[in-house]
Amino acid sequence: MQAQMRILETALLVLTYSTILITIFVGLICYKRNMERLETIAFSVSLLLLIVAISADQFILSHPSTGSTNIFILSSMILLSVTTPLSVMVERKHAVSSTLKKGLVAAAVLLFIATGIAYAVDKLHLIEYVISVTLSLSVILSMILFWRTEPVATVAHMEKTNKIFSVLFMILVPASLLANYAFSKTSYDLKIGFTLPLLFTLLAGNKLIDDLKRLSIIKTDGEPIERHYKNYALSKREQDVAALLIKGKTYNVIAEELFISLPTVKTHSSNIYKKCQVNNRHELTILLTS
Repeated sequence: MQAQMRILETALLVLTYSTILITIFVGLICYKRNMERLETIAFSVSLLLLIVAISADQFILSHPSTGSTNIFILSSMILLSVTTPLSVMVERKHAVSSTLKKGLVAAAVLLFIATGIAYAVDKLHLIEYVISVTLSLSVILSMILFWRTEPVATVAHMEKTNKIFSVLFMILVPASLLANYAFSKTSYDLKIGFTLPLLFTLLAGNKLIDDLKRLSIIKTDGEPIERHYKNYALSKREQDVAALLIKGKTYNVIAEELFISLPTVKTHSSNIYKKCQVNNRHELTILLTS
């Protein structure tokens, strides 16, 4: 039974690695198409670095560290503590100032410096508690921001799925913690357990579905949904221009097809983006065809 549980743990870990790597790859594709933000990709990278650090500490090193006192694990936790709120902020409508965002980055830099100093004087166990509390608060506050704010237009189509994933997260993670506790009371010696791999797989999987959805929308010749025109108060001419923008037509082609001047097309396009609160035609396509 011990061997079977170790195989199950390893299989879940492999699934976690695969999901995060694919998520990062797809995220980079979306970023090249101006459909993704660097903050969300950085969040996925921080998940990967943390699970790699923990895996190396437990499976590779001859003398694994006690708790989370390994400097690579702590550094990954610091990175995750700053990328988590930043990734949530770019996808929600909120009043958080850019000063606070800069403050988060500055705090992370200070923690990195403090961790380096603690490592140099062999006092990593002291900084461990500070980093653990920082990461916990970061995740809790990010979840509060998520539930108390509305999504931006580019991810509004995934709001229902995001809510479902967050509920699953709150159910499965405690259940996994209980399972880990039950195994700790037996003779089974799990290296990492199920909680972190399960958590990271859920987070990366949710983002992967989101990005695949975006790519699918852009790839197909989707037609705009009529009710969106009314929701964003687009005029008849703006609707005509928006429909052609979604089809990938250039400004010159739109001008020719609608028998209007090029400056007029640009004016209509600017008004459409402003009304729909988007920055480009990719975001417009996601908004009007979802």
